[in-house]
Amino acid sequence: MTEEQHIFKKIELVGDRVLRLAAAELCNEIIENRYKAAEIIDFLGSNKVFGLIARMKKLEAHKDDPETKGKSRTLANAYEYSIGKLYYEDKLKALATAREDLAHFYENQELYFVKKDA
Repeated sequence: MTEEQHIFKKIELVGDRVLRLAAAELCNEIIENRYKAAEIIDFLGSNKVFGLIARMKKLEAHKDDPETKGKSRTLANAYEYSIGKLYYEDKLKALATAREDLAHFYENQELYFVKKDA
């Protein structure tokens, strides 16, 4: 793995964690059924959802992403990277952006071509 790929993976991992925290915060505010919250958090924190959000934001796969398994996965990585990069610039803005993106997805799932199971 090159140095650029290593840095990409570090930032992408931070973005993934920020997005999962945002999913948990969002569920604490909108979900009344606590038994269903864990399932919704897992859904909102999935690569499938991150990939769909990346598509909606018209992101492209990042040039330093070492991932080779599928377009959805590389788009999810690009989205996680964008949130991770924002986190290093402004932590609160990164969390707010992640939360807004996930809230938009949750409220408008039909725009993303996902059945509203959650």
